[in-house]
Amino acid sequence: MPDWPFIFFAAAMVFISSLYRFVMVDKDFASDDVKMVTRKDALNFVVGKNAFVLSFSISIFIVVIISSSIFDASFLNINFLIEILTYSFFVLGSENIIYIFHNKSVEGYTSGSKRDEIEDIKIGIENFKDQIPSLIMICFLLFFVIGFRPNIYFSFFYYTACMGTLIYFKKKA
Repeated sequence: MPDWPFIFFAAAMVFISSLYRFVMVDKDFASDDVKMVTRKDALNFVVGKNAFVLSFSISIFIVVIISSSIFDASFLNINFLIEILTYSFFVLGSENIIYIFHNKSVEGYTSGSKRDEIEDIKIGIENFKDQIPSLIMICFLLFFVIGFRPNIYFSFFYYTACMGTLIYFKKKA
């Protein structure tokens, strides 16, 4: 497929956005952390959550790139990973800004083998509604910025500036 990098970047950005939303606002995952965050701990909270999302997603992307290179050696390319990292920085930076305004906790899925399918569908719909601002931001990046081929340094600067803004607002709260 000649357009598969575009599809992969779109899927990667949705994955990172979903992972960030899960780590930051899922009621089961983040409820204890949000209660414990004080003004002094805002830096550790924001940097820790962002570092987890970034390291987990990068490790997944590396596994996908390596497994894809089994079929075609041209996929094992450091430039491709850098491009994924560039868009990841943009998405995570924007997610940090979205979190300032849109940070209500969302209900998590129930665990175990005996689950209520209707309840899971309702939770999935609510989670999708909650992620609409993030999806709008990703569509904006895909359709207006992706042809721009941004620089990794610019995207990292944007990411750190947005993370610093979130830390500032967490310390004010």
